[in-house]
Amino acid sequence: MSRKIDPRALRVGVTKPWLSSWFAEGNRYADRVVEDEKIRKILRKRLRTAGLDSILIERSIKSVKIIIRVTRPGVVIGRKGAGLSQIREEIKRITKSDIDLLIEEVKVPETSASVVAETIAMQIEKRINPKRAINVAADKSIEAGATGIKVEASGTLYGPNSMGTIIVTTRGPVPTQTLRADIDYAKTVAYTRGGTIGIKVWIYKKS
Repeated sequence: MSRKIDPRALRVGVTKPWLSSWFAEGNRYADRVVEDEKIRKILRKRLRTAGLDSILIERSIKSVKIIIRVTRPGVVIGRKGAGLSQIREEIKRITKSDIDLLIEEVKVPETSASVVAETIAMQIEKRINPKRAINVAADKSIEAGATGIKVEASGTLYGPNSMGTIIVTTRGPVPTQTLRADIDYAKTVAYTRGGTIGIKVWIYKKS
């Protein structure tokens, strides 16, 4: 199995909390897992440009509370709350529970692995040199207070006629094998003319 374990799942209960907090039995459990994934899929697609950090889902018997952590709350809320209304209408098509949306702002986006990964992906999609995009993102993360960062990008990075390559950039220490280390991890995909490019980001935030 080697390194096939998701770093987030490995650290749940040690340094990371559950992203979904609820209890169910029997068929209701499976239904809620599928429901949660559909909600996350909609929000990830819709809020990509808002600097999405994480989506936390809490459930009670008749309601579902969705906490959305983003770097630009104004993009999510929209003019006079129009953005929130649209999101609520889309989620209503998935769940019959009462919906409670809560938006939280991420103060330091440069130390969020999800935000850094999506920023690099969007820059690569705009044909910015991958190595330059990764180096700039890594430097900004260290300047913002991260102890260490590791970024890995793989695919046809230099156009459709190039060979598949892997770029790995590190700044500072990133102890990926230490469970007690606060490692923020994210992965995403950049869609280019030459195909898909996978991007993984590890950020070590020493307490």
